Amino acid sequence: MKCEANINLPLKLARRKEVELVRIQHNITSLNVHRNLTGNNRSVARDLEKLSSGYKINRAGDDAAGLAISEKMRAQITGLEQAWQNADDGISLVQTAEGAMTEVHTMLNRMMELSVQSANGTYSEKERIMMNQEMQQLKTEITRVGNTTSFNSIHLFPDGSIFSTKEASVTTYNLTLDLKNGTVQIDRSGAASAGGAGGVSRAASNLADKIAEEYFPNAVRQILDKFSSLKTALAGDTVGMELQIGNIDGSGGMLAYAKFSFRATGKAGNMLIMLDSSDFSDASITGAAEKTLESTLAHEIMHSVMQYTMTDQMSGRGGSERFPEWFTEGTAQLAGGGFPTHWNDTLINIANTLGSATDTSKDTEIANYLRSYSVAGRPYGHGYLASAYIGYLAGGAGAVNGTTIANGMNRVFQEITQNKASLFGAISAATGGKITSQGGLESLFSSGNSDLVAFVRQLAYNSKNGSGSVIANSLGDADIIGTTVTGDQEFYLTDNPTKPTGKGIASTRGIQLMVGCDNESASIINVELFRMNTDSLGLFTTNVLDQDSSREAIKQVNNAIDELSSIRSYYGALQNRLEHTVSNLSNTIENLTAAESRIRDTDMAKSMMSYVRNSILVQSSQAMLAQANQQPSSVLQLLSA
Repeated sequence: MKCEANINLPLKLARRKEVELVRIQHNITSLNVHRNLTGNNRSVARDLEKLSSGYKINRAGDDAAGLAISEKMRAQITGLEQAWQNADDGISLVQTAEGAMTEVHTMLNRMMELSVQSANGTYSEKERIMMNQEMQQLKTEITRVGNTTSFNSIHLFPDGSIFSTKEASVTTYNLTLDLKNGTVQIDRSGAASAGGAGGVSRAASNLADKIAEEYFPNAVRQILDKFSSLKTALAGDTVGMELQIGNIDGSGGMLAYAKFSFRATGKAGNMLIMLDSSDFSDASITGAAEKTLESTLAHEIMHSVMQYTMTDQMSGRGGSERFPEWFTEGTAQLAGGGFPTHWNDTLINIANTLGSATDTSKDTEIANYLRSYSVAGRPYGHGYLASAYIGYLAGGAGAVNGTTIANGMNRVFQEITQNKASLFGAISAATGGKITSQGGLESLFSSGNSDLVAFVRQLAYNSKNGSGSVIANSLGDADIIGTTVTGDQEFYLTDNPTKPTGKGIASTRGIQLMVGCDNESASIINVELFRMNTDSLGLFTTNVLDQDSSREAIKQVNNAIDELSSIRSYYGALQNRLEHTVSNLSNTIENLTAAESRIRDTDMAKSMMSYVRNSILVQSSQAMLAQANQQPSSVLQLLSA
């Protein structure tokens, strides 16, 4: 019999006991204390940085997202602070303009008093002459105030014409050219000679005769024949212009200029061409000097035609895009020729060495010449070349001759006058997108573009014996203006020039105030600048020499007061708006600064609490590190035993 026993004994698991080793190679306790000490020292350093700088974010590591938000807000605050200053400067500018108009209003009130006084029948002619003297002095002062009032060298009442203050001594010839009836009348009885008193010299008289009877009518006909879109823009109008011969700036300076007037609406008027008597005389109508005279007159008459047909673009009226100077002068040079006045003598010298228009041996020199100036910086020289090249491309880029260039520029004018295109919108449309911007045009010159170089070479070669005028028979024709006089011209010379139509004082350009920190239209306030002189106020002919004139003066002065009051109202409303803008900007800056402060600035009390805590921990860690460093010394006791 087998005996078996089933004994169930409980299984007892052995627990592993962590045994602290006695070692000298690694003091783990000391390492642990040292790690804590290092961390505490780092915390103390951060606390000291916050307390000393006042910021809780001193580097991206402190708060990456907070730093990004803070820096963006700082940029906004800085921009708004400058915008606040800009708006404040705008208020000062408006106050300066309004202050000048206040004084003009005072002068207008005195002119009203004189007009009413002179209209009374109790005054003699001699007394009215005395009253008129004061009236004319007041008119002169109004114009002077308008011409000289400025803010930071910015004229606050721009005249709108390019050369508004060039006149010094002026001789006016009362020429009336009635081409419709085939008569020419020259009244010299009231003119004073450019050289002094005592009537007009025969030289000046002959010069005036030649201009009135031949140069002027023929130049008008040739320009309108070449640029038919400008003739269309005239819409059948006939325009009387005045010729003045007098001192502008002495011999060798400005030869001539064209001037015009305009209202806020309507067509231009009071058109005038001024020739410098120091540069032109009777001798100028014969010989080599005649070519310079013809070129100058054709140039200025082209200006006048453009001033009448494209008034907004030539003046910048009502905030319109104003033609850049290179275009106004360059296109006028197309009529006057780009070579008689010596702006492109370098090209003529090069052309004289070429064997033909296709001779490329001097293309490098031509390219270097084109690079030597910018189009905008040399409007009479490179501006002419740019205008001619635009006309050439717009004309189909065929033969380099006056017809091709004129036809192309006529397309540009048509886009502007009929399709209301901007300048480079018109140029882009006419050239098929080959030139679309000022920068693109300048790059053709600065890079010495091969197509441009080839065109300029042919232009210079074909013009080397002539003027380069597109209204002449050919580019190589030295005679720009023809000799056959025809009647019924749209522009004619008279001592009573056509007055501008429309009403209101025209603004010619504006000042843009940046009152925000975003590149958006809402951040810009436009301050319109208006013309303020006797012409723009409708007082050009105002006098009180007789009762009828005095009664007319009352009407004219009343209208001037109304127009000036409307402008003062505009500036007053604008000043109030700017004051609200300043207030809003100040409030926005305050709130943004508070928001940025909450993100970036440190809480000094909290940082001090953290500093005290971390300082204690540092001291404690230092003490414990000293204790931990003593633990390995127990090994010595074992060794001694």
